[in-house]
Amino acid sequence: MKPLRKLAATLKFRLALASVVLITACVALSTQLALNRVHAGVERAVMDLETGNAERMAGLVSSRIVAMQMALRSLADDPAFIGDLAGAPDPAAAGERLKSNRVLLSMFASIVVIRPDGHVVAARDQNGPREVPLNVADRPYFQQTLKQQRPVVSEPIVGRVMPEPLILLTVPVMGNGGELVGVLAGTLRLASRHLLDDLTQGAHVADDPVTTLVIDSQGRILSHRSPERVLKAADTEPGLAPAMARWVQQGRPIEAVGDVVQAGGKIVASAGVPAADWVVLRLSDEEVLLGGVASARRDSLRVAAVVAVAGGLVLLALLGWLLRPLARLQRRALALGNAELPIDEGWPAVHGEIGQLSAVLRQAMRDRRASERDAAGMLRKLQSVMAAAPIGIVFARRKRMELVSHEFAALLGWDEGQLVGRPAGDIHASKLDYEQLGPQVRAAFAAGRPYVGEMLFQRRDGSTVWCRLQGRPVIADDADAGTIWLLEDVTVQRAERERLSWSANHDALTRLANRASFESSLAALLARELREPHGQPSALLFVDLDRFKRINDNAGHAAGDEVLKEMAALLLAQVRGGDLVARLGGDEFGVLLPHCERAVALRIADKIRLGAQQIGVEHGGRRLTIGASIGAVEIDGGELSLAELLSRADVACYEAKRAGRDAVRLAEAAARPLVVAVP
Repeated sequence: MKPLRKLAATLKFRLALASVVLITACVALSTQLALNRVHAGVERAVMDLETGNAERMAGLVSSRIVAMQMALRSLADDPAFIGDLAGAPDPAAAGERLKSNRVLLSMFASIVVIRPDGHVVAARDQNGPREVPLNVADRPYFQQTLKQQRPVVSEPIVGRVMPEPLILLTVPVMGNGGELVGVLAGTLRLASRHLLDDLTQGAHVADDPVTTLVIDSQGRILSHRSPERVLKAADTEPGLAPAMARWVQQGRPIEAVGDVVQAGGKIVASAGVPAADWVVLRLSDEEVLLGGVASARRDSLRVAAVVAVAGGLVLLALLGWLLRPLARLQRRALALGNAELPIDEGWPAVHGEIGQLSAVLRQAMRDRRASERDAAGMLRKLQSVMAAAPIGIVFARRKRMELVSHEFAALLGWDEGQLVGRPAGDIHASKLDYEQLGPQVRAAFAAGRPYVGEMLFQRRDGSTVWCRLQGRPVIADDADAGTIWLLEDVTVQRAERERLSWSANHDALTRLANRASFESSLAALLARELREPHGQPSALLFVDLDRFKRINDNAGHAAGDEVLKEMAALLLAQVRGGDLVARLGGDEFGVLLPHCERAVALRIADKIRLGAQQIGVEHGGRRLTIGASIGAVEIDGGELSLAELLSRADVACYEAKRAGRDAVRLAEAAARPLVVAVP
């Protein structure tokens, strides 16, 4: 009996008894855990189903748009229809073409034929021809179709003849010579039928738990079961605001791959229609879709709550009675920070585990007070050093700032106390740069040297500052000991370096690359050609302005400078993103076209030549214009040097001038530069 009494007096036995009561309550909660799993599975299945439905609907919308564009393209490519628009347009003939094309009339609310100047030539709907004396040259969809010469899906607009919301699908009509002779457009009435009605209107009954919408990239509703909601902001739709806020925060993505959001009691599935920059949304009530499982889950929660409260009260009472000495020990432990209370007062006078724990805590308290005295003295010394330092100092450990100087906090626009404890990544302007910093720092410390570099930091107000960053570990072989960082503002010095670097490589007037930068890029391209002789060829254009001296002599050098700027803008507009345009000197320009076939290079050169004809100045009641003579050289893995290539381009340009100017000439293939005698 005595061993049993001794066992019963231990804290282990008493806690074991309390655990029995707690386990009994936990059994009641097992039902809740099982229902949670069921709910999670059903919820995932419903969300996957809704995502698939949104993707299928977006695919259906996309396929319909493609079908409509193909139908428009079929008429636009009809030689007879092209003949109606080429030369002097024949409205009657164009209207008859529309009348005979019943497929198009069934797809669109109306079909419109527009001249390149924006005047409507013919229009027809299912009721017959319409007189539409309009000019749509100012409409963005028309301007975009002319500029890009490809099919366009317009932004939602309000019609001028009938003031209702519309969307237009346009295709350019190209003549036999490749010139644009007109635009063919089909209109979709957003408030009635066409394209989207069976998705968001006709296919739904009044009590359908799913609301399907189609919105554009600006978040405006294009299709809704209620026509009066068309062109309203989608975030005003009940229950849709959280999903729209998330979509806007992500940068308004238009992706065919579906997504689903669960917020505010709603399930919102979405999928993009990239061909039109639209998004299909399916808004569902979570309670309706998951009502049965959710109801069972709530009932289980109520039962579990009652069991938990009852079991907790019993356990609380039991532990309160069993652990009264421990409660006294707790009160004394809470007073450990009271420096006025003697260390040996207030502890429970018991034996066993609680008595041993009491003795350990008393000794720990003695050691702690001694350490606090030492740490306080060291901290005062460190704070004095940091306050006197003219640069920012921060001590960081485990990627968090634990101690910062006043200069460091002021540099980033914070108070010292606001930065202490924050993640170090919060002050970095780029998350990627911060993630790449770790391996670089570890490599420097492993090599026994400090880390030194320049990084972009973000102030509290959102502005950025370039700082020189220096870091040393507190203990070289102990990463957990932390790191001391020094920060110095180098924004001004960095800007000056960048300004000097830019000036050394660019022409001040046209802001194009200068000759030195151009020749350096050309030399690098030639080196790559030698390493990869069988790659795609490149090309070089040498552009010399015609009649430019006449503008300088008559209208003055200021007018000549403006002409050079316009020419620079023209060159930049005609080349590709990876091409290089440079001013080589005076009225001479160079264009480097990497990975560019000969035919493409010649087309670019001819566009530059044609564009140069439109550049000029008004002087003395007449317009002084320029032209461009262009020499082209193909770079195809040969052994030509930089000087030889430039010489061949210059000779080809001379040949263009000798042929009457305003021309493009391709340098003849030769192993050596061409030599042309200049009279």
